[in-house]
Amino acid sequence: MNVKIRVLSAGVLFFMGHAVSAQKAKNDTIRGEIDEVVITGSYGIRQTPEQVTGSSVKIGSDKLVRPSAVSIENALQGQVAGLMSTASSGQPGANSITLIRGLGSLTSGNNPLYILDGVPIPSGDVSGLMTSQNSLSLINPADIENIEVLKDGVATAVYGSRGANGVIVITTKSGKKGRSDLNFTSEIGAGEIAFEKFKMLNASESTNLFGLSLFNAGQATTLQNGYNLAKSEYAWDGVSDYDWNRAVRRANPSFSRYNLNYSGGVENLLIFASLGYLQQEGISRDSKFDRYNAALRADWKASEKLKMNMSVNLSRSVQTGATDGSAFSNPVFTGRLMSPTQSFYNPDGTYNTKLYYISEEFNPIGIQNENLEKGIFNKIITSIGADYQFLPNFRYSSNFGLDYTSGNELVYWNPDFGDGTFDGDANGNGYLGRQFNNYLTWNWYNFVHYNKIFADKHDVSVSVGLEATRTEREFNFLSKQGFPAGTRIKYADVGANPTGATGNADFRSLVGYVTRASYTYNKFLTFTGSFRRDGYSGFTGYNGNFWGAGLSFDFGKANILPGFFKSLKLRASYGENGNQAVGPYPKYDQYSYRGAYISSNAGFVSNVAPVEGLYWEKSDKSNIGLDFTFGKNGVVYGTVEVYKNNNTDQIFSVLNPASTGFNSLTKNIADSYSKGLEATLGFKVGNGEGLNWNTKFNYAYNDSRIKSLNGETNPTTIDGFKAFFPGHNPTEFYTRLWAGVDPKNGDPLWYTDDSKTATTNNSGLAKLSFTGKHALPTHIGSWYNELNYKNFKLSFLINYQGNYSVYDRWAFVYDSSGQYGYLNQLSSALYNSWTPENPNASQPKYVYGGNKIANSASTRYLFDGDHVRLRNVEFGYRFTKDVLKIDGVKGIYIYARGINLLTYAFDKNLYFDPESNSNAFTYTASNLGVYDQTQPNLRQYMLGVSIDF
Repeated sequence: MNVKIRVLSAGVLFFMGHAVSAQKAKNDTIRGEIDEVVITGSYGIRQTPEQVTGSSVKIGSDKLVRPSAVSIENALQGQVAGLMSTASSGQPGANSITLIRGLGSLTSGNNPLYILDGVPIPSGDVSGLMTSQNSLSLINPADIENIEVLKDGVATAVYGSRGANGVIVITTKSGKKGRSDLNFTSEIGAGEIAFEKFKMLNASESTNLFGLSLFNAGQATTLQNGYNLAKSEYAWDGVSDYDWNRAVRRANPSFSRYNLNYSGGVENLLIFASLGYLQQEGISRDSKFDRYNAALRADWKASEKLKMNMSVNLSRSVQTGATDGSAFSNPVFTGRLMSPTQSFYNPDGTYNTKLYYISEEFNPIGIQNENLEKGIFNKIITSIGADYQFLPNFRYSSNFGLDYTSGNELVYWNPDFGDGTFDGDANGNGYLGRQFNNYLTWNWYNFVHYNKIFADKHDVSVSVGLEATRTEREFNFLSKQGFPAGTRIKYADVGANPTGATGNADFRSLVGYVTRASYTYNKFLTFTGSFRRDGYSGFTGYNGNFWGAGLSFDFGKANILPGFFKSLKLRASYGENGNQAVGPYPKYDQYSYRGAYISSNAGFVSNVAPVEGLYWEKSDKSNIGLDFTFGKNGVVYGTVEVYKNNNTDQIFSVLNPASTGFNSLTKNIADSYSKGLEATLGFKVGNGEGLNWNTKFNYAYNDSRIKSLNGETNPTTIDGFKAFFPGHNPTEFYTRLWAGVDPKNGDPLWYTDDSKTATTNNSGLAKLSFTGKHALPTHIGSWYNELNYKNFKLSFLINYQGNYSVYDRWAFVYDSSGQYGYLNQLSSALYNSWTPENPNASQPKYVYGGNKIANSASTRYLFDGDHVRLRNVEFGYRFTKDVLKIDGVKGIYIYARGINLLTYAFDKNLYFDPESNSNAFTYTASNLGVYDQTQPNLRQYMLGVSIDF
């Protein structure tokens, strides 16, 4: 928030949270005139524009609600240079991956630290039984005033051991003094798949391909004989064609959003309150996300010296949806694989559970109708703060806040078919699992701030304080089997036999001591420095020291500005941040009580080896930035920055002698870096009455590499597709190199190694190799454009991601060269597989049971992910009060909006969404860029109305 304050005589500033006011005071107060004041981050720290030496970007509320994103980090897509946010699934409410300037950690979380009204809040996936639940999707973007993204070492230094991945500071809306506003916004729409080019076979084609595979395998004497045999196997009538893919999906998933908010205030009290509801359906018929929100914020001027505030945000989400990955109950996967020769239902209307499939009873339509995956999550974020001016140049600020998130998740499998049938299990059929998750974080900081200007030239600010944070996490799980056949009562009381009950908890504490100081000479030269000392319960006996320093020089205020420029400012910074990277007890020998051991010898089982000397991952960040504006009839503005993050002491698992009982140990042994360039260029023109145009381009280049792995001489594979090794990108794909098809006999070919000098038709002789292709985009760009003419408005946002790749984890099933010949396949298997008549085909000879394991993991299933996406378009018209002439109505804005309208992929062979990530893997390096049969992202069309009263 930028607040312009003009003080005719000496004045006193009171800061509480993000509220700012000025009043008359004695002559020894902190300044005679303040052109502009910026409140940054938490802790009540303030800085004037000339004191900004670090890299930070602030996004206003108008940009946050425009994309109608379910989650706030998705709303940041394309808004900040160097920030990448991609959805892991089209499942509404699913987790997302958000990175600031590449990867900060190899094996731990890379999520930025999120601060909402001074409270650190959890981010990432908080689900247990569900496939994915994004904690941040519980926050309503419509309640946010602005989001500030802190990127470099000096901007994040005050957050110490939690700032290595960047910091995102969220400020909720507050009331406006002297006015009373009531707004109601309603938005409805529908969607379809944004990008999907799977070309699967119909019933006749599927039977032909099955027959071809049998003929090529020698199980049929002629092609016709193979076709007849395949038709018999399928029991196909030769006419019917069942589109399973369409049957398990919604044609047009609906979207609706309603938000009512009030903003007002009198002389000493400002109030903001809101109510909100959102519903988003997914592509899968059983996928839906409902969110209910309420918010209240009050800012109170208790006296001339004391100001207080409080905020409460309440939310509840209800998510239903299918699993991801290769589970037979995943309708995206099963609907794609099921042969179209198979009927949905039996003649009597019951589900067909005698399918020619991997498992005959997994009818995806029946599973959608009769099974249930459901998660109910509740969230409370509340804070109360105070700011007290106890001496003319001294302030005391304090804020206590907490975040409480609870989850109640249910998985139910019916007892008649699918996952709920347990042949021979004495506990019976049917299954119900329920998990309860509780996350509690409280945070309390206390700071003293000193601000004074000496001789009208020397501006000194010092802040000293203490922050304490504690997080408590508790998980409880129970399961039962033995549900009566034919019943669909989804409660544990119905099940006859308990089959599982587990529970655990962990507790984490952090205490930080913070000092921050800045000095500005005559408004053009600024030095800023921060130091923080942290103690973390997981690293008992070790304290972390983190710091940052910055310098800025404003050429304009120094009166040496070239005539072409309106403003020119140079910034440079360096700092060291940390990343906790591990759980709360990594250095201790951890034991578990196990029932089997209790019954025999009442002993403990050691399940985690102790590790002495484990400590924070660190990131040394350097940054140089240049901010400028110029122009006559319009304003051209921009920023150019170069940076490098050296990530040292990375947590990594190393081999340990098996005789110790632990095959591996966790240690700080790896180093990596990210370096790059970021640029923003914008143009504004207009007088506020007629035509107003604002356009902005963002571009970011990032190069990430591993520097060392403690002398490791062999690549360390991660989840089968990627590997770590010095000199390589941490998300680089590591697999066999596909060499195509032998035109003589249709055999699959691989290069024997990365020299690509020899080929083999034996995948076992093809060495795993670095591909030179990685999942982390090197280039990220966006173009935002907004045009206002009188009461009309047109805006759009285009995103670009370049030089990265995506891998289809399950293509080996539906592009199998015959190993799964009885399942539905990509159409290329029939029309472009090798035959004597088609020797130059791109697909190997299709042989039932497989052709020399042609579907082994390789670059055959690796695609370029480079793409351009029209992220959103909005066109609207505002009816003013003078036109409406309706008592009590100040204005009505009506608009149409489109989301993900167009996607252009540079790789013409790519058939799945280029924004693909897996929910199944454990850390960003492995799940980034992996297509894992998730629900596809949506293209949406919406109509909305916003009424001001």
